[in-house]
Amino acid sequence: MATRKTSEIIDSETEAAFSLLADETRLSILRVLADSPHERLTFSQLRERVGVADSGRFNYHLGKLTDLFVKKSEGGYELRLAGWMVVGAILAGSYTRGESIGPVPVSAPCAICGGSVEATYADETVAIACADCDAHYTSASIPPGVFEGHDDAELPDVADMYTRSVFSQARLGFCSRCHGRIEPRLVTETNELLMHDCEGPTAAYTCERCHDEHVSSVHLAFIDHPAVVSFYYDHDVDLTQPHLWGSAWRTKPVVELESEDPLRARVEFTVGEETLTLVADEDLEVLDIERQ
Repeated sequence: MATRKTSEIIDSETEAAFSLLADETRLSILRVLADSPHERLTFSQLRERVGVADSGRFNYHLGKLTDLFVKKSEGGYELRLAGWMVVGAILAGSYTRGESIGPVPVSAPCAICGGSVEATYADETVAIACADCDAHYTSASIPPGVFEGHDDAELPDVADMYTRSVFSQARLGFCSRCHGRIEPRLVTETNELLMHDCEGPTAAYTCERCHDEHVSSVHLAFIDHPAVVSFYYDHDVDLTQPHLWGSAWRTKPVVELESEDPLRARVEFTVGEETLTLVADEDLEVLDIERQ
């Protein structure tokens, strides 16, 4: 599983909007309004909480934010959606590098050699790999704010849940970075938009606006499909729990290319002596389900 950032196209209006935030007082205004989500603050209340004595200077900075990041009404001031998104990015740590964590042991053993699997977090990236062989399970970009309030030992589970939330949003058709439209697709070979070479069928999710791309094994594209969820639940495996690193897959699902024209992939999930088979098309839509 891998994620990649691509360059964003910034027009003059966007550049002008971000230039308005290049001031500590203006950022403080946004943070104070975010700390009072259920009330509108008057000019005096807002100025007092921000801590600016000069009324004229404060009015100048507030005026720069109003209409774009801040909404003014009869009751006072509150954040607009754009303001909330700026505050959210700050709290997520999107503009900081964060501290390194790990290595932290992962409960599931390596599916290849049975050795110890470890999770590390550095340079805004979580990596899950075997300490005893060359097996590499995932590399995913995660904002440092995601781990705030969690112990280091929780790194694997928190990274699992966050990564699944990103892919869940992508499967529903929304980009987690710019909220643009996502087009899921089945790919079978190296593509200029992909970070890594594909070995067999691969699930890819590409944003049409910012071109951010998420790539995963095809079987993970159906981790929340009703047929897959019920199949594992019948075998006492709850797929809502952290399992991306292998503990849910008692037998690793088999993914095969069923046909090239039209493009089709077959995924077989097996637990014990029972197998669930899905056939998906180039848009990762399930065409056929068989359980035996």
